[in-house]
Amino acid sequence: MYRFVTYGEKTMLYSYFKIRDPWNFKPHQFEIGTPFIRSSFQDNHFFLKLYKLVKNEFAEFYNYHLGHYLENFPGDEQDFHRYVSDIVSTRIAQLKLIDPFSRKALRAKGQIQQLTTFQTFLHSVDQWKSSHALEVVIAEKNQEIARLKNQISELSDQLQALRQFEPSTKIDIRDKHLGAFIHVIHQLQDLVLADGRRLFNFQGQSAWYKLVSKYFTHDRKPIPIETARNYFPVQKEKTSKEIEVPRHLRLFKIILTSSEPGA
Repeated sequence: MYRFVTYGEKTMLYSYFKIRDPWNFKPHQFEIGTPFIRSSFQDNHFFLKLYKLVKNEFAEFYNYHLGHYLENFPGDEQDFHRYVSDIVSTRIAQLKLIDPFSRKALRAKGQIQQLTTFQTFLHSVDQWKSSHALEVVIAEKNQEIARLKNQISELSDQLQALRQFEPSTKIDIRDKHLGAFIHVIHQLQDLVLADGRRLFNFQGQSAWYKLVSKYFTHDRKPIPIETARNYFPVQKEKTSKEIEVPRHLRLFKIILTSSEPGA
């Protein structure tokens, strides 16, 4: 990663790590980067070099880049150590999120092992005991990520279940006859069986107006839920938004034809 540093009035771009010079085909063994261009992804080049090292080279590798940082830029060893610890912990967390069944899983497993071993080295040279606090933060972030992934999975299952009830097409009410249909629904609410009980047992009006808005269209146009709601006020007394069905659209009357079920 590059950062900016200001000397007097001059601002310069720098990296925490020693980058090889372009067209240098004999770089120091611990320099990072490519021989042709200077990439802005220096953290990635740092990891690519780290993956190739053996355990007993970690200290020399770390100290080589630490020396470069202290010699060329402001900041102390704690700043450098904190930065390296941060990117290592973050990269481990990222690799752990890779699907274990993907083609990248095996490589990720090896990289995690290498980074974890290097992380142990970083802990051994942590004079400021800052690594532990960082690990706690990373662990909390990982727990939050896991919680959110579970939540997403649950919501996805719920969405899939709800889609079973989504109609491929809606029932269309003929033009200018929305009121006639609403009048039929109003009558359904008031139907009484021969024994005096209501045919439908319900509380509130939301199920009725949501049914109208969700499953029906009017002249091939959606029925806004607020429009449907205004036909079904919670209180029977008239409100400023209540829409009454005009008398000329009260075209149908539902009547009880038999007092015996199934007759």
